[in-house]
Amino acid sequence: MSTIITLRVPASAFALDDVLSRNPIVEAQPVRSVQLDGATLSPLLWLRSDDSTPVEPPLRDDPSVSEISPVAPSTDGGIYRLGLDPLTDEFMRLFADDSLTVLGAYGRDGEWVVRVLASDRNALSSLVDQWRRAGQRFDVERIVSPENLANPMRFGLTDSQYHTLVTAFRHGYYSVPRDSNITELSNIFGISHQATSQRLRRGHEQLIRRALIQRPSLSLQY
Repeated sequence: MSTIITLRVPASAFALDDVLSRNPIVEAQPVRSVQLDGATLSPLLWLRSDDSTPVEPPLRDDPSVSEISPVAPSTDGGIYRLGLDPLTDEFMRLFADDSLTVLGAYGRDGEWVVRVLASDRNALSSLVDQWRRAGQRFDVERIVSPENLANPMRFGLTDSQYHTLVTAFRHGYYSVPRDSNITELSNIFGISHQATSQRLRRGHEQLIRRALIQRPSLSLQY
């Protein structure tokens, strides 16, 4: 049975410890799946600093970075192709074992949170046991079955909020000028004008919060 586990690991045992712990770069996140090239990881990483400090100098000074290729640099970070040499070999199994797949990772404040899909629990138990025997520090943040994951495209909206916003959009409520109003929407939903208005406001609030305001957290909701 497949399992998704969210692990918290110190950057000092993985990669970019200097960058995440001692420099103004506060966030690092893969743009797509991490790729394995021989013994070196070559991910496409999005990096963001907390001010306009260039990110390339600390990247070049980090002992876990063997190669830097700017893809879309910006004043406060950007996207880079990095050659990474993990600081502890035990973590390489995350990327080399066919039964394990890294679904996502997020680095900040000297830590990485890594989301891993294990094709079976034996592979997962073997990985954890190997890390423990090697004396590696890590925390298991969460273990879930894939079928229990929330739809990330819902942005935390409830079913009624999602249905209300999508229906309002399809009926031209957000068009300029509007093709429908709240009264017409309330008739479609079979609820009161006030209830429709509340659903819209709460849906807007949740959508704005999750899509525009909140930053990714080291306690990823996976």
